[in-house]
Amino acid sequence: MVTLQKKNVTLFALSLVLPLVQFLVQVDSFYLSDPLVKMIQVISLWKQQWQTQSIVYPAYEFDPLFLLSPFNEGFVFQNQERLIGNYPIAFTFIYSLFGFIPFQFLPFLNFLFLLGFLKLLNNNSIKTSVLIFVTFGTVVFPLLIDFSENAIFLLLSGYGYIFLLKAFQNQNTKHWFLGNFFLGLAIWFRLEAVLFFASIQVTIFIIDFFIEKKSLVQTLNPIRYIIFLLILSSFLLWNQYSYSHPMGTRYLATMAYSSRSIWDQIMIFLSMSLTFPKPEGWSLGFFLQSPIFLFALIQLRKEQLQRNQTLFYHFCISMIFLLIVGITSPNDGITLTGRYLLLLVYPLSFILNEQIENIQKKKTIFYILSIWTSICALVISAIFFFANKELTKLKKEIKPMNSELIVTTSELLSGAYGLDLIEKKVLCIKNPYLVKYLFYNIEKKSLNEFLITTVEKQTKYNQYEKGIYDSIISESSLHGYRCMDEEHSKRILSRRCLKTN
Repeated sequence: MVTLQKKNVTLFALSLVLPLVQFLVQVDSFYLSDPLVKMIQVISLWKQQWQTQSIVYPAYEFDPLFLLSPFNEGFVFQNQERLIGNYPIAFTFIYSLFGFIPFQFLPFLNFLFLLGFLKLLNNNSIKTSVLIFVTFGTVVFPLLIDFSENAIFLLLSGYGYIFLLKAFQNQNTKHWFLGNFFLGLAIWFRLEAVLFFASIQVTIFIIDFFIEKKSLVQTLNPIRYIIFLLILSSFLLWNQYSYSHPMGTRYLATMAYSSRSIWDQIMIFLSMSLTFPKPEGWSLGFFLQSPIFLFALIQLRKEQLQRNQTLFYHFCISMIFLLIVGITSPNDGITLTGRYLLLLVYPLSFILNEQIENIQKKKTIFYILSIWTSICALVISAIFFFANKELTKLKKEIKPMNSELIVTTSELLSGAYGLDLIEKKVLCIKNPYLVKYLFYNIEKKSLNEFLITTVEKQTKYNQYEKGIYDSIISESSLHGYRCMDEEHSKRILSRRCLKTN
């Protein structure tokens, strides 16, 4: 009893590190890019009383075709005459139910999911040393810092994996149903759940049919997958009805219009699994961030896999999942860390648990792996901290810049308005040919004044923005607006334009 209490205290203490880091990086104000759109989707559901999935868009009257959205083009898109985000309705709906508390504090709920994740692994005999590595030395921790669907997805998938593992070991019908049920629910949060379930089923088929020599009827018993298929069918039907495509918003936003060669897919695979050079630098792939997993796999011996069928089960799932994610991914999924391979932490945790004592005996290698993992964790946390610090400075500069309509040439500037985009009329012109479209709508509304902003410092990455800015100024004079003198701050160049007749 005392040992159990100590274990629970340890798990609770490990989980508390997350809200501490969130507090230090001020995650309650860190809304840019993905987290911003996710939170805007949540708030939009709450404000519109769940009547529509459309994002609240105050500047709609100036952009009825949704061509000038202040959000990143990869995160929002037009669907059935609505501007919607590409993040799952299951996730945004659940969090929208918490509208009675300040929305900016919702990321702190991830503490509960991390605690559940740790208890799940602990209850299945994962050693404390492995728990520490899995929590702080993998993609898990960075993905739980800010606001995302990953926390719920991780826990649901974990329960699905554990129940299917138990079903594989004891052929218990209840465990088959529960494993199917939890992984089926996980589909509603991220599509990788389909690939994970497929990896598990293929592994079970390989073991039962080719190794255990069971009949095809026994191997393909519908009990093993029927619940999952029913939930998957409901998911596909919902998406077809809601978005006119069975795969839903994630697919429409990331895969439907992407074209990749075989070499592109190889680069994506290398980038997400290990590393690959990108314009912004080398990627931090799954195994580069967590090399102890790779070392644990390398240290596996053929005799171990032959002797321990459960170990082979975890190994086979890891390899199949890694392969099919690499083949099907539209990109490497890496911002700070890769997210597409998140579910690999489950089978690899069991493999590392089996290997950890042998690895610890190789002290030099173990220390090197531990130090590298610690450095990665610290660097990622530092990036969160300094990124939010810079975002805070930008927000202070942009906050006083108010107008009936704000027109930016940079998603960085429009995104810096953060959750104020629910109230403010902000547009972002990303292409010069849309300038005339903007003024066509401005004239229809007889706008008296508007504000133009662009990035003060020009670089090779934003040179085109100055051209768009100049086009807006030029078009303004043609439509009877006089633009005042330029105002300069450290990061922002702005001009206010007034109607002269």
